[in-house]
Amino acid sequence: MTGFTAFLLEQGIEVELPIGLNDALGLLEDIVPTFSHAGHGYLLAAVSRGQLGSRWELAVKVTDPATIQPINNQAVGSVHVSRVTPDATDLVIPPRTPDGGIDFGHFDSEGEYFGAFIFQMINALVDRNLMELPGAMPRFS
Repeated sequence: MTGFTAFLLEQGIEVELPIGLNDALGLLEDIVPTFSHAGHGYLLAAVSRGQLGSRWELAVKVTDPATIQPINNQAVGSVHVSRVTPDATDLVIPPRTPDGGIDFGHFDSEGEYFGAFIFQMINALVDRNLMELPGAMPRFS
């Protein structure tokens, strides 16, 4: 894991997207299944903590390529989306900490898969002009 990956895992990211909450959720539904790392895919699953229409907490799970089912049904991280205005949404990938409320288990204990997820999320947002950076993040496959 690179030092920058460790930094992102420890600090998380927060970005205000210039799209409404429903559009942000639809975007996540479309792009996350295209992410992959080391032959595995990703999916987002709703966590019971949230508020319909204004805030969603989603668990990031790594999927088995053969079954497209979560490995060990454990999250490797989380994503929070919340309405700022009707035309703006906060997207937060919180720091991945043991006391963050999600049991990360042993599958991704070092954060390799979640780090790859974060880079792919940032690149997807930049590619869609929803976020600006001076350069692209590393690409994973």
